[in-house]
Amino acid sequence: MEYVIAIVVLALIAAGIWYLTHRAQGGDDEHIIPGVTKAAQSGDVFAQYKLASMYYEGKGVPPNSAEAAKWYLKAAQQGHVEAQFILGIMYERGDGVDRNDDQAYQWISTAAQQGHPRARSLLESDKWLLYLDAKTPEKNGPEEKADVPDAGGHISEVTSEQVEEYIRKAEDGDVDAQYNLGVIYYHGEGVPRDFEKAYIWFRKAAEQDDADAQYNLGFMYGRGEGVQKDHTQSLQWFKRAADQGHSAAKAILEKMTRSTVPGRK
Repeated sequence: MEYVIAIVVLALIAAGIWYLTHRAQGGDDEHIIPGVTKAAQSGDVFAQYKLASMYYEGKGVPPNSAEAAKWYLKAAQQGHVEAQFILGIMYERGDGVDRNDDQAYQWISTAAQQGHPRARSLLESDKWLLYLDAKTPEKNGPEEKADVPDAGGHISEVTSEQVEEYIRKAEDGDVDAQYNLGVIYYHGEGVPRDFEKAYIWFRKAAEQDDADAQYNLGFMYGRGEGVQKDHTQSLQWFKRAADQGHSAAKAILEKMTRSTVPGRK
C-alpha cells in the first residue's frame, strides 16, 4: 500500500512540475513581448526576427501570420538570412501575405546568395527552375569581339586555319581568342556546334575577368547549355559581369534578384 501511495505522490509531483514549467514558459513569452516589440520598433533586427517568430508560432501572443510577415520583412530588409528565407516561403504559400511567386523567388534567392543551405537546395527544385526559365529573356546567343566583326552577331566563314589560330592563341592565354572560340563553338561557325566546348572557352575568358564571357556563362548556367543547370552559379556570373559595369547583366540581375525594397516591380 505504501508503495502505491509513493507512486501516486511522485506522479502528482511530476504533473505539478510539468504544469508549472509550461505555465512559466507561457508567462515568460507574454512577459517579454513589450520589450521585444519596443526593440523591434527601434530597428533591432534580432528583435524583429524574434517578434516575427513569436507571432508566427503563437508564443506569448495569438498566432498572426500577417503580423509575422510584417516583422519578417523588416528583418529581411536588414539582411537577416533566415527571415529572408521564411518570408520567401510565406510568399510562396500565401501565408500571411498574398501569394506571389516573384516575391517568393526574390527572397529565397537573396537568402541563397548569403549561403542559406535550404534556400540553395530549394532553388534547384523543378518549380523554381521552370520559373527562372520563364523569366529569363531570350537571347540569340553570344556576340563576338570586335576583331571578328559581323553585324548579324555571328562569325561568318570561319576556316579551319582560323580556328586553329584561335586555339593556339587561346591556349597561350589570349582572353579575346578564348572568348571568340566560345562564340564559334556556341554558334557552330566553321565547326560543329558544341555547347560544352563553348562553355570551356567562355569559362577561361570569364576567369580572366572578361565581362562578356561572364555574362554568357550566366545564361549557359541558367539554361543548362554545356553545363548542368545551376541558378546559383548563373546569378554569380551575372553579378560578376554587372560588377564590371556590364549593362545587360545589370538588367538581368534587376529582374532576377531585385533589391529588397518592398513593392518594387
